[in-house]
Amino acid sequence: MRGFCRYAILVFAAGGGLGAGCGDDAGGTALPTFNDITSAPPAIQNAAAAVVRITIANGDATGSFISPSGLLLTNNHVLGAEACPVEGCSVQLRFMFQRGQPVANPVTVTAVPVAVDVGLDMAIVQISMAGSPLATPAYLELRGQDSVSLLGQHVTLVGHPEARLKKWTDGVVFDAFGDWFRTTAFSLPGNSGSPVLDDAGKLVGLVHRGPTTLDLITQDSVDVYTIGTSSASILAAQAAPLPAVMISLGAATTADEVVAENVVYQNGGARTAVVGASSVAVLDLLAQACDAALARTDFVSPDDLSDALQPCADGQRWIECRLDAQPAAFATVCPDSSAGAQWADRFRRMNQLWVEMNGNTDLFPVSFGIAALQADRDSGRVAGAAALTQALDDAQQPPDFSIANYLAAFAVESYGGARNLDWLRAYDTRPGWTRDAYSIASAFLWWSDNHAINDDELLKVLGRLDHDPDVDVRGKLYVDMALYYRNR
Repeated sequence: MRGFCRYAILVFAAGGGLGAGCGDDAGGTALPTFNDITSAPPAIQNAAAAVVRITIANGDATGSFISPSGLLLTNNHVLGAEACPVEGCSVQLRFMFQRGQPVANPVTVTAVPVAVDVGLDMAIVQISMAGSPLATPAYLELRGQDSVSLLGQHVTLVGHPEARLKKWTDGVVFDAFGDWFRTTAFSLPGNSGSPVLDDAGKLVGLVHRGPTTLDLITQDSVDVYTIGTSSASILAAQAAPLPAVMISLGAATTADEVVAENVVYQNGGARTAVVGASSVAVLDLLAQACDAALARTDFVSPDDLSDALQPCADGQRWIECRLDAQPAAFATVCPDSSAGAQWADRFRRMNQLWVEMNGNTDLFPVSFGIAALQADRDSGRVAGAAALTQALDDAQQPPDFSIANYLAAFAVESYGGARNLDWLRAYDTRPGWTRDAYSIASAFLWWSDNHAINDDELLKVLGRLDHDPDVDVRGKLYVDMALYYRNR
């Protein structure tokens, strides 16, 4: 859960990205390796300085500067028509978020789209601070190559897998189709918008995504390719006008459109939208759509339920009442007491629908959703803990590592007749624990933040997870990040 991860980052300053090499899993399948930038060839290390992590309201991704005056290249689905209005949006950038560099705070900037191509999944935005174009600390040179000319070429991807520390991975371009190509280099969510570099560190492509079908698993690899857009196509698209599908915050629209595209308004800092001739609060429109979904009794599948509850989930992303929370780059709203109580009820009903559907709880709304409605972190922890334990007691769901993570976040000492910290400490006696390393590490970090364990115990657990060859890639990346924040 991205929201859970981000809240954890804000609270214990340990979160936001990891990338580490992985060994073989228990079955002998070769896992992909993400490499520290310090291990890259000199040309790649120099190029990597232009690569930044991007944070917007609904997630994190990668981008790279392509000019000395703040032009940033990434995907359309990161900062284009799907995320940023024509007037521009607020973005957080994290520079040099990588091994070998000191921890630095993210920088809030303004991004104004200057070239967007939905088909190429490409966006170039002008980054500014205090009204002036950003003087870019480093930037990449685009070497115009079409997809066919890239065939057989060795390339390197630099980005932030899982929104963690900056890493590189490499491979060979083996397929070309139209403006796209496929390379054997590995990527993960968070790598969206990563540059594809030749051996001289020049930009020859833009990462779009990895496979989404059975190609995810093969006999000898966990992933078989990453799809990219060729640099020649990017260069040709730079002079085109912005597509008509891009949203203007001041244009009249419909309530349905605002609900569907609410993240564009949130990234654009617009708490209201023009519906017909009236200015309407976006959160009110989400509340109405959420109530309509909660009133349904005809859900036919978990996917149907998830899709219907999307306005409710989006509402959680907009709400923040904690005065001591770290300021967000994008728009948030604190409902008044009456509206806040209604949202708390919606969060509980969201969870109940999931319990009725398949017996599983949806713990985020009844924990972090409830907490965000409170005035400060301490009162949020108390209210979230009460709602969380009530939901778990009602569902009678047995403990697992995900539940242990939530319980740790809200300092709930006991559940199901056991002390939660003691249950967690026995993690390596539980089947499949190496596939839950993310939740295990996160739970121990929460208990550390709650002063229930000391640094020695925390570092011992993180070190073991970091060195265990059977821990999955997601867990490795998260643990690596946590250790980076602790100068390890």
